[in-house]
Amino acid sequence: MGLLEKASNIQTEEGPKTLVLKTPKPVSEPDPIKEPKKTLKKEKKARRTKRKKAKAPREQKTLPDGFEVATTGQRITRRVCDFAVSYGWSVPMLAITAWGSNFNPTPFVMLGLALIIFNLYFMPRYAGNRSVGNWISRTRYVNSRGQAPIWVYMSLKGLTTVFVILGLMTLLTLTSGGFPTSTSGQILYAGGLILLIPPLLDYTMYKLRKESGQGLWDSVFGGVWLVRTVKSTEAKGWLKRLEAIGDFTESKGWLADEETKD
Repeated sequence: MGLLEKASNIQTEEGPKTLVLKTPKPVSEPDPIKEPKKTLKKEKKARRTKRKKAKAPREQKTLPDGFEVATTGQRITRRVCDFAVSYGWSVPMLAITAWGSNFNPTPFVMLGLALIIFNLYFMPRYAGNRSVGNWISRTRYVNSRGQAPIWVYMSLKGLTTVFVILGLMTLLTLTSGGFPTSTSGQILYAGGLILLIPPLLDYTMYKLRKESGQGLWDSVFGGVWLVRTVKSTEAKGWLKRLEAIGDFTESKGWLADEETKD
């Protein structure tokens, strides 16, 4: 029995060996070859040197068909009438002030502000985008599309006189006793100069573009022209009276060109 037990123990110790299959290690892929810096720089340069898209040329704003530019007489009549309505009140006030009389200017200023608002705000907005001067001179403003410009255009254009008056008064007042040395005085002096910039630009641009008659505000609003118009048959009330004044100015030949008068 002892031999048999030993034989069985030997068999159990030397039991069937299991084969362990070793999985092969994954082969690592080689690192990608880096492109040289020179080629990258060339590509960047090529991208930069690509031809830029040609910009479409800007269309030159021209007077639309079917309209005629206002005559010299019409331009002068419009300016005189608009100045008389909007700023005529300032002439006697300045004259009285220069004379040295003591008076209360508040009524003049209140009346003047009311007339300015009436001619530069109410008329353009509620009376066919035309000021009193436009109605009397038989003119109106049109843009390159043949439409009336926004009422803000006429308000800013009419305020040119205000810029000139305020700018000159500020400069003359501050420099009457010499150049201002205080900080507040220098700021006001600079403000007076700034107020004079729009009128100077408007005058300069108008002189340089005399053929087209385009000033500062005309160019800012995309091209605006003062053109002739005919007598309105739909005018009623006080607008009809303005048309009657237009008949008078036309009968006197004030709306014609200077060459025609001669």
